[in-house]
Parts: sequence; C-alpha cells; structure tokens
Amino acid sequence: MKQVKIAMIGAGSFVFSMSLLYDMIVESQLPGSKLVLMDVNLASAERMAKIARIMAAESGVSMSIEATSDLTAALKDADYVTTSVAAGLIKRYDTDREIILKYGIKEPVSECGGVGGLSYTLRSVQLVMDIVREMERVCPNAWLLNVSNPLPRVMTAVARHSSIRGLGFCSVAQGGVDGYLNVSSWLHRHAEELDVVSAGLNHFSWLLSVRDRSTGEDLLAEANEAVRRGAWEWQPRTPGWLEQYGSVPLAGDSHTGEYLPFPDEIKVSEHGGYHGSDEERVERLRRLEEAANGRYPWQEMLENRSWERPGLVIHALATNTSLKQNMLNIPNRGYIRNLPDEIIVEVPANITNGKVEGCVVGDLPEPVRQLCEQVSRVHECSVRAAVTGDMDLVDEAIDIDPAITQKAAAKEAIRELIRVNADVLPLFKH
Repeated sequence: MKQVKIAMIGAGSFVFSMSLLYDMIVESQLPGSKLVLMDVNLASAERMAKIARIMAAESGVSMSIEATSDLTAALKDADYVTTSVAAGLIKRYDTDREIILKYGIKEPVSECGGVGGLSYTLRSVQLVMDIVREMERVCPNAWLLNVSNPLPRVMTAVARHSSIRGLGFCSVAQGGVDGYLNVSSWLHRHAEELDVVSAGLNHFSWLLSVRDRSTGEDLLAEANEAVRRGAWEWQPRTPGWLEQYGSVPLAGDSHTGEYLPFPDEIKVSEHGGYHGSDEERVERLRRLEEAANGRYPWQEMLENRSWERPGLVIHALATNTSLKQNMLNIPNRGYIRNLPDEIIVEVPANITNGKVEGCVVGDLPEPVRQLCEQVSRVHECSVRAAVTGDMDLVDEAIDIDPAITQKAAAKEAIRELIRVNADVLPLFKH
C-alpha cells in the first residue's frame, strides 16, 4: 500500500475525532501512514495526538502522528483531508436561537434549514472554503471527507465553487453506527438481516426500499405500517409525514422539521439543538486529558461515538479495496433520476478501485421529489450568498425556503445575525 498522509482539520472535535482515530488506527490499520491532527487550539490537537499514539502502540500499528495549529503545514501534500470544523459552534448557535426567537420565529434544530440554518451556512461555508482554497494550493489532488454542518450546503459549496473532490458524511438516517437500526427495530430484526435503501437530501432522506437480505422479500409495506402504528413513538410527527408524502423521512422529527413549516402546537423548547451540555463537555474534556496521559482507558471515550465512518472510506480508497456505504453526500449524476444532476444528494455508494460511485436508486415518490427539489434550490441559493456576500441572494434564500413562513421577520433577523457574526463573515459589508 502506498504510504498516505491524512490531515484531520478540527481534530479537537467533541465526538468525531475519537471515532475517526479508532477507524483509521485500530479498525483500518494504515501502517506507515502520516497522520497530522490540526486544530486552532493546539492543546486540543496535542491531546488527541497523544491518544492516537496510545491507540497505535496498543494496536501494533506503525504510524507517524503529529499535532499542529498550522493549517498549511497540516495540508501540505496530504492525500486525504477530514474536516469537522465550526466557528464557535455552541456559543454562536445559542446566539442564533436567541435572536431568531426575539423576532417571533419558531424553528426546530437549525442546522440545514430555516433562518438558523441560513446563518450557520454563511459561517460554515466561509470557514470550509478557506480550507478548500488552501487545499487547492498545497494538496490539489487530495480527497476532502467532510462532516461539518450544514452538510448539504458545505458540500454544495465545495462541488460548485472549487476543484477539490469532496465526500459528505452524515449517518443520521441509519439511526446508529452500523446498519439501519431504526428500521430493523420496527421489524424486530437484526440490521444485518436487511437490505435497506434510503435517498434524498441530508437530514431529508426517505425510506425507499426494505428487503430481507436472504430471501429478497419486500418488507417496505410492513415497515411503513409499523411506523403508522407508532413503532417510532419518540418521533410523533413522522407518521403524519408518511401519510402526506408517501414515505418515511428517516432523519426523524427534528431534522426533517428543519425543512418544513414549524407546527404551532409544538413548543420550540421541545426541539432545541443538542451538542452536549456544558457539564457533559467539561467532563468529556477531563476524561480526554486523562486518556491522553494514560490514566483513563481511551476505549471508554468511544461510548456514544460518531456514526460517521470516513476512516473506512479512506482505507478503501488508499488500498483499492471495495466498500459499500449506506449513504454519502455527493453530486447527483443520475443516481436519483427525477432530481436535477449535480445537486448534492444523499444516496448509497460504492468505493471500488479507488473510485467513488453513487448507486442508482431510481425515482423519489413525486411529493418527496417536489420537496427535495425545492429544498435543494434553497441550498444552492444560500451557498451562492455565502460565497459572494450578496444580501439579495440571502433574501432570495429566505423567499424560497418552505420552512420560513415569516419572511419579513426572517429578513430582519438574518441582518442582525450577520452583524453579530461579522468577525467570521468578511464578505458581507457591515
């Protein structure tokens, strides 16, 4: 195997970094590789590098592991780049929600849709595109494997406005680390017994097919009926969407609800964002520090691990081996026949002989297609706004977003949000 260099940008990520290190070092074992952990907080990068060295030593894997806060040094001659980055995620996310509520706007989790999703987009696209521009300069042939949100909009920016090959990872539609755990639970089966296909957009992916892996028996109607009967009881809005659109949205109530008008009968507090409480984050940081110094088993830090597995994709690409992914976010190239080509879609994909190819899933049900096409237009428009700093495009994104019903209030709110985030939005005039 060719020796490879992997740059982890945002190596101090709350959950993702431990999962990625485990996949690359313990599970995939890429001997002789160079792993560079980069974070603007050098102490965070060094802490994770110490844990990575312990993992490698205990697994018998010879790998060069470095830490840095220098983006260019991390990216120089990299073959693979992972990004799990945000500009002050928790603080700015909370500020967004406070301002949105001040204008009387109701929204659930605001990562990919609504006013909060638009504010998040402007920040994240700027941040990731700064990384991508440096990739174009110092490692133009590298793959970008991104988990940064809002995922479909970040990946749209990479695909539309750079020359870098990008893959987007989010496994919320699976419901777990390995396999479609929600679907299997509805059918009282093990995930490995089922062939499940979902497709659509990230946080807006829909259940298209369920079959028994051994017999080929079609189980989609049974799965849908289980949802109607309340098998997914902690997602009370989903059965209504099944009846309305003819398919189950696998991201559940809060994420699916990012793209649709917020019901009056639901309290905003019931659907707030969650990235760990302050207490949980402090405790996790303490345990990471202990693990880095060999006083706490790093294996314990994999509890509630990230469901995304880009490390496995890196291994498949680097070793020219085959891998099936239940979902990747990539440009549509006929994979969903009744959605426009080149928009970012979430579809199953195969990695074979160093290439990534989406699987053709056919057509989405017509009501779902209409929704996905409208939401993808919002993605595209919000990204154009983010890369140009054009307020007319910001307003257009609000006008066409089906999740935003209070258009005038939203336009006032986004202007305040841009002002309070001015330090990370240099393209916008203030």
